[in-house]
Parts: sequence; C-alpha cells; structure tokens
Amino acid sequence: MQVPPGQHVLKSFIFYSALKPPEVDISRYRFKVAVNVENPRSFSYEELISMIDFKGKMNFHCVTGWSVLDLEMEGVTFKKISEMVKPHGRFAYFISLDGYTTIVPYEDYLKGILLLRLNGKPLSYEEGFPARPFFEHLYAWKSAKWVTELQFFDEYRDGYWEMYGYHERGNVWLEERFKNEEARRLRKSPM
Repeated sequence: MQVPPGQHVLKSFIFYSALKPPEVDISRYRFKVAVNVENPRSFSYEELISMIDFKGKMNFHCVTGWSVLDLEMEGVTFKKISEMVKPHGRFAYFISLDGYTTIVPYEDYLKGILLLRLNGKPLSYEEGFPARPFFEHLYAWKSAKWVTELQFFDEYRDGYWEMYGYHERGNVWLEERFKNEEARRLRKSPM
C-alpha cells in the first residue's frame, strides 16, 4: 500500500477537536441539505443508515502527518445524495453541530461519502458520531465530525481551518496542506 508523501502510518487514530465537542441528541439529529438545491431534504440518522450504498476499505490521512490504513467504512455516497437533492454550486460546504465548517470543491465532493460506520460499528463520539463527510484523497480536516448540514455555493468561502491558512482543497497526494504553498516555500528558502 502506497502512503502519500509526508505521511507515516499509525495503527489507530489520534483524536482532535478544533472547537468544544457538542452534545448529540440522536432522537433530534437531522442531516439537512437545503441551500442551493432543487429538492431540499432533511434526513434522520435511521434514514441515513437505510441509505448506505458504500462499503469498502479506505485510508484516513491527517494533515499533521499521520495516516491509518485499511479502515472498513460504510456510508452514503455523495453521488447518491446529489441525485436526490440536485445541487447547484461549485463548492460543498459542511456545518457541524459544534459550529465547525469546511469546504470541498464539487468535483472532490462527488468522490466522497457521508461516513456512518467504521470497522463494522457506528462511529464513536470521538470519531464524529453520528456522521461525517469523508474523502480518502483529501486531508481529514475536510471530514467534519458531527456534521449536521450540507450547503452548496458558487463562490468559495473559507471554512474553519481554511480561515487559518489551510489549503482550499487539501489533496493529500499533492501535499496541499496550506494556501499559497509555493509562496511559503520561497519565503523559507535561502537567498
């Protein structure tokens, strides 16, 4: 298994939370997709579980340099969700229960899933229960824990980490860790 540049393999996750972890009331939980779509929808956790159309192994890559490989993942493909809601926009924007946000270009969004189960079990609270978007080819800050809403926009807008200089897309194979990476490298190189 090839590991992306700048990454090393761990056997298990290191858990982070950028903001204060939220309370999750699964009986009231909804995943809403209602901004810039033809068919607004709001899904309960049970509805999402019944819609699972992806089961397979994927790898998880953190921007801090670690990866966990061969994780059994189950979720709903964003292709399926898009067929249902018919979005308009060049960017998918995710909002979590804790207020965390992240943005993904539409062409990358279509390659992802709404992750619901990991290694045969529902996500743990620390892993982002009840759901999180997941994109194997993007760094995991794009995989917002405790996600509750998906919106679409034509214009780019920063999410939480993007406000602090993280890359607009975050492709792990291209090491897109920070905005203006080339300018950053030039500033660091000796004259």
